Amino acid sequence: MIPRERIQQLLNPYDSSQTECDGMTRICHTVLTNHGIEHQPMFGVLNLQNQHIDLHFWIDLPSGERIDYRAKMWLKGEGIPHGIFHPQDFPDVIYTGESIELDVLSPTLFEILTLEFDWEKFQQDEVL
Repeated sequence: MIPRERIQQLLNPYDSSQTECDGMTRICHTVLTNHGIEHQPMFGVLNLQNQHIDLHFWIDLPSGERIDYRAKMWLKGEGIPHGIFHPQDFPDVIYTGESIELDVLSPTLFEILTLEFDWEKFQQDEVL
């Protein structure tokens, strides 16, 4: 089994991508597949108390760990998982879903989804 630290080294650089949960899951799936790391993309619902996200993507690992870099994009409050984590460490955050098959991103699409975007420059250009 691949150590969590190695998976974090591979995936953390893409956390800054301008993607939501579907795009980030596709990025992670592509990286993990290209490195021969077993994993299962998932699709379903994410709940935290009175917050309900109907369409959410994440990845489950054979170790029981979960990969989700976008839960904090949608859920508000404390105790929201981020990155690679053990679901039991976040008992109030409930993932309900099913496994899905995803294609590996083409090199071109991977590059587009992981482009760095300079928001400050964009906003400055808008003011002019």
